[in-house]
Amino acid sequence: MRQRVLCLGVVPLLLIAWSLVLGSCQPTVLGPTTPSGYRLVLPEASQTVRSHPLPLTVRVSDASGQPVDEVLVHFHIPEAWASRAQVDPPIVATRQGQATTTFRARAAGQLMVQITVEDRTVDIPITVVGDTPRF
Repeated sequence: MRQRVLCLGVVPLLLIAWSLVLGSCQPTVLGPTTPSGYRLVLPEASQTVRSHPLPLTVRVSDASGQPVDEVLVHFHIPEAWASRAQVDPPIVATRQGQATTTFRARAAGQLMVQITVEDRTVDIPITVVGDTPRF
């Protein structure tokens, strides 16, 4: 009986905690950029705690929501983290509105990736967990 009461109290707390975690994984939307007015979407997978290598994908659309091709997306590791991580390739042109690079880390911990399209730059925190391969 005591276990049942304990479960009834713990289960709602776990559900609340899980909803907070999932709620924090919403995509980030930026825009419009200057001069083209592009809208950028950084998918939730780009911002979650993950092992690596981690594909980072940015979606670029025009003002009407249509995917835009041949837009340059710059992925950059700030100098403070340059010895601990890399992105390859650092500059990607969109195809079907998406640009993807691969993030790799040399050390566990929280790192930062800067993503730039035209005049918009956003810092994406990435928490690296687990073993880190050499590259």
